[in-house]
Amino acid sequence: MKLYGKRNDGGSWALRRSLCLLWLVWLFAVLYGFRVLQSMHRDPLSDIRTVVDKGVSECRSANVSVAVTSTLMNAFVKAAIIPMVENEGNGVIVAEEEVNHIWVDKMMLRHFKVGSLFVRTAVPDAQSMAVHATGLGVEVNKSRFIFHYMGVKCSGTFWASMKETALDAVMHFTLLPEGRWNVSFPHLKLDWGQVDIHHELDTKACNFAQEVVELLTGELDVVVLSQVKKTVNREIPRKAAEGLNHAFDKVGIRAITPPVMTTDSMAVTLDLNSLNSDCASAPTTSTVPNLVSRDLALRTTVTSVNNALYNMVQAHRLYVEKHLSAVWNTTILEEFFPELYQACPECRLYMRMEATKAPALEVVQEGEVSAVVQDLVVGMYVQPNTTQHSSALSFLIKRKQLSTTAGFSAMHRFLERNKRVSSRYPHEPIPVLAIGCSAVLGVRNISADAGDGISYEVLPVRDVSVKVVASNIGDVKTEDLQKIITKVWNDFAAPVANSESPLKLPFFFQEAVLKLGSDTVEGGVNVNLQEEFTQAVLWDLPVDHGGEGKGPLE
Repeated sequence: MKLYGKRNDGGSWALRRSLCLLWLVWLFAVLYGFRVLQSMHRDPLSDIRTVVDKGVSECRSANVSVAVTSTLMNAFVKAAIIPMVENEGNGVIVAEEEVNHIWVDKMMLRHFKVGSLFVRTAVPDAQSMAVHATGLGVEVNKSRFIFHYMGVKCSGTFWASMKETALDAVMHFTLLPEGRWNVSFPHLKLDWGQVDIHHELDTKACNFAQEVVELLTGELDVVVLSQVKKTVNREIPRKAAEGLNHAFDKVGIRAITPPVMTTDSMAVTLDLNSLNSDCASAPTTSTVPNLVSRDLALRTTVTSVNNALYNMVQAHRLYVEKHLSAVWNTTILEEFFPELYQACPECRLYMRMEATKAPALEVVQEGEVSAVVQDLVVGMYVQPNTTQHSSALSFLIKRKQLSTTAGFSAMHRFLERNKRVSSRYPHEPIPVLAIGCSAVLGVRNISADAGDGISYEVLPVRDVSVKVVASNIGDVKTEDLQKIITKVWNDFAAPVANSESPLKLPFFFQEAVLKLGSDTVEGGVNVNLQEEFTQAVLWDLPVDHGGEGKGPLE
């Protein structure tokens, strides 16, 4: 039986997941550059900090503005959202229903198809986005029905397919006082297309007159369509809003503006101080500064970057720790610490660095940036290759008759707590030295003129000064340490970094632009999303699946 007119789109159920994914990935691109640093937590090596103010300091203002074009958003929709609707939209349940003398069992919607999906920014206003989908299709799995007629009970099975449905919706965004976006759907309409419903009676006892059968099955079709439409119209906007708002809750970044949209782009200003920091919310605004003309564009200031670094230092979150490359082993220390090298020749080094004063960045001139680093605490650990190396290092430390510092003991506790780091090696790193270091670093000839990469030249380090915080290898001359730092940076680190210039961008970033002003930093890229690549990347994104299902968003 074919019915024409308004029809259900079970594919719309999958749309709520896809809308969430669209916003999550957009925010991921926006936040990736600084999210890692903001997520750092305080570490046990705080015992060897030297110049940290233990009081609570007032946070400084820091923000970044980001814009994305509607062209990029729709390219993403085509490459990722439509496949996700089709792959992830199965299993929606429509509840059972009993109307008069007809009972219909619960229905499962499956096999979603989407012909096209398109978003338009700034419709109907600057804080809203229109979503239009066509060619939506879904199938209803076989389900049971029962009806009574003149004392006779008849049952059977029905199944259905729905095609060529269209969806129009408006997503409206507001900015909550705590700096989170909130989405609502003031408008959602489904234009139902063609519906084919098939019936199969269980027994010949139900073979009434043909006119009666047609009447009863016609009533059954009305009940089925009514129940599906009612469920979809009620649940689609609610589920989509819940999914998006839950995603915004988990981002951990404050927005200073709601999404500000034009007919061809969407922009927002974000607070570089995360939601889980102790910083107060920044004052909100309704405007975003002009950004460069690219699919994805960012703009901030040197002042904002310096302020963000300052706030991170005050929160003890600006640090890094890792095993250095195997090339950077105790061999580079042989000239200055021969006994250490003899105890553990060609052993890898484990370093932990934490800023106790905020680095100060400055754009010296176009394409050149300097960074003044003060009181950077550096903990150096040697990673033994064998049990003999461990024994030799322990004997060396004991012979020097200097006790291990509390800070080094704390590092061992950290390694125990993070098996992912320490389990790669059979022997724990042994603490040998902790220093406080200050220096001036620089990079010049920073440019994106080639369009597919960032070129640069790392400059030699200068104005190096060192003080010993803790030592397990005896008296250490600060002059020797300054020579080591200068040698490692100028002879190893800078040449290796410069050999990688220009730093190639991912292949889907094109026509890059980068502008460094005296205080303004802005840049952008055009993005060429390829469907197969985008689907593969998104499918592997780590997402909480709630215990069931699989894929990038459940």
